Amino acid sequence: MTRLHPNYAPLFASVLACMSLTACPNDDSGASSTATEGVSQATVDSTDSDPTATDSAPTTSDTPTTSDTASTSGDSGGDPGEEPPPAGDGEESCDAGDEAFVKRIIPLLQGRKPEGMREVQLLVSAIEQLDAKGQDGRAIVARGLASGDLYLHRWRTFFWEQLKINRLETKSNYGCYSQMTGAGDKGDLAAYIRDNDAQGSSFGPPFTMGDVMMSSLRLDDLSPMYRADMFARMARPLSGANITQEEFEVNARSNYGEIFESSYLGRRSGCLECHTSTESVTYNPDPKYNHFWALPGDFEGAIYGDPKGRPEEEVYAAFRWTGFVDDQGSVEPWGWSGSCGRFNPGTDGDILGIPGYLGGALPEGGQLFDIDPLFKTGFATLASEGLMVDGDLSVAPDQALAYLTAVNIANGVWKEMLGYPLTLAHSFPRNEKQREILGELADAFISDEYSLRTLLVEIVTHPYFNQEAPDLCDASTSYPMKAVFDPFSVTAADPNMRGNGVGDRVQRYSAWVLIESAMRAMWWDLPVQQVQDNEWNYPGINFLRDQGVFLKDAINGFNGVDFNGLLSWENQLASGTKQPMQGGCTGPLGQACAQYEWIELMLVEASMVPGATVGDIAAAIKDRLITEPTIDGPAEIAAIEGVIGLPLDTPMSGADTGQLEEGARRFAGMLLSTPQFMLSGVPSRDQDPAAIPAFAVPGTDTESLCNVHAPLILGDKFAWSCSADGLKLR
Repeated sequence: MTRLHPNYAPLFASVLACMSLTACPNDDSGASSTATEGVSQATVDSTDSDPTATDSAPTTSDTPTTSDTASTSGDSGGDPGEEPPPAGDGEESCDAGDEAFVKRIIPLLQGRKPEGMREVQLLVSAIEQLDAKGQDGRAIVARGLASGDLYLHRWRTFFWEQLKINRLETKSNYGCYSQMTGAGDKGDLAAYIRDNDAQGSSFGPPFTMGDVMMSSLRLDDLSPMYRADMFARMARPLSGANITQEEFEVNARSNYGEIFESSYLGRRSGCLECHTSTESVTYNPDPKYNHFWALPGDFEGAIYGDPKGRPEEEVYAAFRWTGFVDDQGSVEPWGWSGSCGRFNPGTDGDILGIPGYLGGALPEGGQLFDIDPLFKTGFATLASEGLMVDGDLSVAPDQALAYLTAVNIANGVWKEMLGYPLTLAHSFPRNEKQREILGELADAFISDEYSLRTLLVEIVTHPYFNQEAPDLCDASTSYPMKAVFDPFSVTAADPNMRGNGVGDRVQRYSAWVLIESAMRAMWWDLPVQQVQDNEWNYPGINFLRDQGVFLKDAINGFNGVDFNGLLSWENQLASGTKQPMQGGCTGPLGQACAQYEWIELMLVEASMVPGATVGDIAAAIKDRLITEPTIDGPAEIAAIEGVIGLPLDTPMSGADTGQLEEGARRFAGMLLSTPQFMLSGVPSRDQDPAAIPAFAVPGTDTESLCNVHAPLILGDKFAWSCSADGLKLR
């Protein structure tokens, strides 16, 4: 039976949820035209005594929101039949083991492929030895990988995408986001921003937003990054031709306001008419048919002054540009570089005269200096005291702003790691399990003072992260998990398919991870991250666009597989030759950039091994790119020989060196286009250690890899040593 791919289900939900603001439809396809009559109007549910009860959403109405509660969402055939046994405590888990875990976490945490099975075995050994000492080996290894230069680069790039930082043209602020002063080499800068107001404080030496991002990652507190970016993005507004200053101001406020809602709050004003934290047209008092599971709290009421929002122009008034952003302005937030913007703190210059409201009524001519203190106190009290929700679900505005931002970050990182968000397009979970996970992640993130490392460890140690493929799992069904990745699977006609399986979380790696994985594996230059607004030569721009990189507001990226993207990928990489990306150089882990490509050095190393064959070359390339050094059977042998152009049993000494290198590059280019390289979710099967190539390029041998990893993973907490045989804990 064919299941609707989860990539499409949220799209349909988005259209249904936000197509009409006057009549947002229920996501039950069997709902009548009067389905909204049962929409809740208050903030306590039928349990009355517990507004945070997990079996229903906040409401005073017990009236079903559909005309027929026997039907479920998306099921046009009425009753879908007998439900399978509820997962609950009896939920089956089928862990794939430590080798699969390591293969999964390296690309996601560090934005690169494993260096081969040597690195995988090294980290598996570390996990096993830590477990033997009574430690949580996976958590310790994951936290260790969530550190160092590769981690910092990978997640700085991720938050560029999350914050929608333009990489070229009008809104590209190269001097602010790409230039560094050294202030970000420690966490001191981020700590200063965390503890001080934007206005009336100065860190000391000028710094840039690029410094803030790196310092926040080093401090392991994302709140300073988000506070500072609100100001930095204002320095480069959209421009327009043949428009009045008033028209420009309207466009600028709308642009900044929409980005703020989506990148910070995870909300869209247009959807609040139908879906808020306290009510929804898809709510049903019967948990079996309820399709709306909001985290408890009237966050929209606290932020917008009304759970259903307010006119956008009033919310967006907080992002006033005219009269606020000024190259000659008197205030540089926290004393940063003028390239990130100078501002006038006064109320003059409001040419639109629209009363503003965001977390409370703004003073006449309000601007970001009126908003930042709310985030400062909200982040601080949320981390120190937790979310404070009153009996009527009311929340303080500062905590509401900080909490929704934290939840949005947690949801975005989960999506990056597992492919699919814990919410539908309207930003709310569809089922109880999604809400449970989202709440747990947000709580862990907040309680450890907005620690990305803690959030990542929580995600990779979640039971759903490392599930085994169905054919190797002894679970009673191929869909043993709750419907978290594809929440619409509950409508399947076959009751056994109403859960989720590991196939439901298979996805293409996000664009930057995929592209940089290829470049780092081959020791090619990385893409350029950003160019100046007046620079029109962006190397590889079409390739980056086709793979889904966010380049600017009008080219806002995507994560998925399409025909054009595959053709572009093949056109760029199929030859296996170095790409002119002109960005940072790459090389062995923890070492200087390589002077030669990996494939060139690999051929040199192989040539020094007596009796090495073309088959050994093929195994080394497979090991490097997809961690599958084994070559199985005549069919695979014939296929590889067809690509390389030489029999695999040909001795290297008897092969034409030019033909061998060309064939090896073609084979590498072919592997770069395989599902094993491009897709996340199901790693290669556990490999036979005997199949690992006998030779290794310098820097990729076991001892070199151990010397890179052990200090970050184990530090001075354990006694350890590295050798050619691997890692030994003492």
